Amino acid sequence: MKKLDIKHLRKKLWIVLTAYIKKRDGRKCITCGKDILPGKGLHSGHFIPSKICGVELRYDEYNVHVQCFFCNRNMGGFGAMYYIKMIEKYGQERVDELFRRYNVHLIRKEKWSEEDYIAKINYYENKIKTL
Repeated sequence: MKKLDIKHLRKKLWIVLTAYIKKRDGRKCITCGKDILPGKGLHSGHFIPSKICGVELRYDEYNVHVQCFFCNRNMGGFGAMYYIKMIEKYGQERVDELFRRYNVHLIRKEKWSEEDYIAKINYYENKIKTL
Protein backbone atom coordinates (compact mmCIF):
# COMPACT_ATOMS: atom_id res chain seq x y z
CA MET A 1 0.00 0.00 0.00
CA LYS A 2 1.19 3.50 -0.80
CA LYS A 3 1.61 6.02 2.00
CA LEU A 4 -0.42 8.45 -0.09
CA ASP A 5 -3.46 6.18 0.24
CA ILE A 6 -3.27 6.21 4.05
CA LYS A 7 -2.60 9.96 4.06
CA HIS A 8 -5.71 10.55 1.97
CA LEU A 9 -7.80 8.30 4.23
CA ARG A 10 -6.53 10.09 7.36
CA LYS A 11 -7.55 13.43 5.90
CA LYS A 12 -10.97 12.12 4.83
CA LEU A 13 -11.58 10.56 8.25
CA TRP A 14 -10.69 13.81 10.00
CA ILE A 15 -13.12 15.73 7.76
CA VAL A 16 -15.93 13.25 8.42
CA LEU A 17 -15.22 13.08 12.17
CA THR A 18 -15.14 16.86 12.56
CA ALA A 19 -18.40 17.16 10.60
CA TYR A 20 -19.96 14.69 13.02
CA ILE A 21 -18.51 16.44 16.09
CA LYS A 22 -19.77 19.84 14.95
CA LYS A 23 -23.21 18.45 14.21
CA ARG A 24 -23.29 16.63 17.57
CA ASP A 25 -21.95 19.49 19.72
CA GLY A 26 -23.31 22.53 17.89
CA ARG A 27 -21.42 25.79 18.30
CA LYS A 28 -20.69 25.65 22.06
CA CYS A 29 -17.09 25.30 23.30
CA ILE A 30 -16.81 22.35 25.68
CA THR A 31 -14.23 24.10 27.86
CA CYS A 32 -15.30 27.75 28.24
CA GLY A 33 -18.94 27.25 27.27
CA LYS A 34 -19.16 30.22 24.96
CA ASP A 35 -21.18 30.11 21.77
CA ILE A 36 -18.79 30.28 18.82
CA LEU A 37 -19.70 32.68 16.06
CA PRO A 38 -19.70 31.37 12.48
CA GLY A 39 -16.30 31.41 10.82
CA LYS A 40 -12.93 29.92 11.56
CA GLY A 41 -13.20 30.07 15.35
CA LEU A 42 -14.86 26.64 15.63
CA HIS A 43 -12.35 23.84 16.24
CA SER A 44 -12.51 20.14 16.99
CA GLY A 45 -10.24 19.83 20.01
CA HIS A 46 -8.82 16.68 21.56
CA PHE A 47 -9.12 15.89 25.28
CA ILE A 48 -6.00 13.72 25.15
CA PRO A 49 -3.88 15.72 22.67
CA SER A 50 -3.71 14.40 19.13
CA LYS A 51 0.09 14.57 19.02
CA ILE A 52 0.40 11.96 21.76
CA CYS A 53 -2.86 10.01 21.87
CA GLY A 54 -2.26 7.57 19.01
CA VAL A 55 -4.41 6.80 16.02
CA GLU A 56 -7.30 5.16 17.88
CA LEU A 57 -7.97 8.10 20.21
CA ARG A 58 -7.18 10.70 17.56
CA TYR A 59 -10.38 9.65 15.79
CA ASP A 60 -12.48 8.72 18.83
CA GLU A 61 -15.72 10.68 19.26
CA TYR A 62 -15.33 10.70 23.06
CA ASN A 63 -11.88 12.30 22.79
CA VAL A 64 -12.90 15.08 20.36
CA HIS A 65 -15.29 17.97 21.03
CA VAL A 66 -16.08 21.42 19.73
CA GLN A 67 -13.74 24.06 21.13
CA CYS A 68 -13.29 27.74 20.37
CA PHE A 69 -10.04 28.91 18.80
CA PHE A 70 -8.94 30.55 22.05
CA CYS A 71 -9.31 27.42 24.20
CA ASN A 72 -7.92 25.02 21.61
CA ARG A 73 -4.97 27.07 20.37
CA ASN A 74 -4.20 29.87 22.80
CA MET A 75 -4.88 27.83 25.93
CA GLY A 76 -3.31 24.64 24.56
CA GLY A 77 -6.61 22.79 24.79
CA PHE A 78 -7.43 24.15 28.29
CA GLY A 79 -6.77 20.68 29.70
CA ALA A 80 -7.78 21.32 33.32
CA MET A 81 -11.22 22.64 32.36
CA TYR A 82 -11.57 20.00 29.62
CA TYR A 83 -11.06 17.32 32.29
CA ILE A 84 -13.78 18.82 34.50
CA LYS A 85 -16.21 19.11 31.58
CA MET A 86 -15.49 15.52 30.47
CA ILE A 87 -16.37 14.21 33.91
CA GLU A 88 -19.57 16.30 33.93
CA LYS A 89 -20.54 15.06 30.46
CA TYR A 90 -19.53 11.38 30.59
CA GLY A 91 -18.58 10.51 34.17
CA GLN A 92 -15.29 9.45 35.72
CA GLU A 93 -15.51 5.91 34.34
CA ARG A 94 -15.51 7.07 30.68
CA VAL A 95 -12.61 9.48 31.34
CA ASP A 96 -10.63 6.72 33.04
CA GLU A 97 -11.31 4.46 30.03
CA LEU A 98 -9.82 7.08 27.68
CA PHE A 99 -6.69 7.26 29.85
CA ARG A 100 -6.49 3.46 29.97
CA ARG A 101 -6.65 3.31 26.18
CA TYR A 102 -3.98 6.01 25.96
CA ASN A 103 -1.69 3.96 28.23
CA VAL A 104 -2.23 0.90 26.00
CA HIS A 105 -1.21 3.03 23.01
CA LEU A 106 2.06 3.93 24.74
CA ILE A 107 2.90 0.23 24.94
CA ARG A 108 1.65 -1.01 21.55
CA LYS A 109 2.00 2.00 19.20
CA GLU A 110 -0.63 0.53 16.88
CA LYS A 111 -1.02 1.56 13.26
CA TRP A 112 -4.21 1.37 11.23
CA SER A 113 -4.67 -0.34 7.90
CA GLU A 114 -6.59 1.06 4.94
CA GLU A 115 -9.55 -1.08 6.03
CA ASP A 116 -9.46 0.41 9.54
CA TYR A 117 -9.67 3.94 8.16
CA ILE A 118 -12.45 3.05 5.72
CA ALA A 119 -14.47 1.36 8.47
CA LYS A 120 -14.18 4.42 10.73
CA ILE A 121 -15.10 6.77 7.85
CA ASN A 122 -18.22 4.69 7.21
CA TYR A 123 -19.01 4.64 10.94
CA TYR A 124 -19.01 8.45 11.22
CA GLU A 125 -20.83 8.96 7.91
CA ASN A 126 -23.62 6.74 9.26
CA LYS A 127 -23.65 8.60 12.61
CA ILE A 128 -24.02 11.93 10.78
CA LYS A 129 -27.10 10.57 9.00
CA THR A 130 -28.73 9.60 12.29
CA LEU A 131 -28.30 12.99 14.01
